[in-house]
Amino acid sequence: MSKKAAKEATTENEESAKSKSLEELILDYRGEKYAVVPVASAWAKVLRHREENRHLTTNQLLEMALKDVLSGEVTWKEVNKATAQTPEILSPASNGAAEKNGTA
Repeated sequence: MSKKAAKEATTENEESAKSKSLEELILDYRGEKYAVVPVASAWAKVLRHREENRHLTTNQLLEMALKDVLSGEVTWKEVNKATAQTPEILSPASNGAAEKNGTA
């Protein structure tokens, strides 16, 4: 298989994964499903800090993150890289935990 054919096949797979519902992606996922949860959670936190996603609800962000991770658009390495660039993303204060506990 040539590089061009491999790239086209990858693009087709990504497009078909985007058109699938979240339920289909979860059911079709071949990897360890429980390992996806921390990756998707961290990715949702990264997405929340992006300006274009500020208007989205928590449920919308989680769904977007799960779709990105389950479809293979985002890998654990990419999530680690994104969180390393902005460490405050994973701090408890950024999650609203301090506000809920009344410590803010």
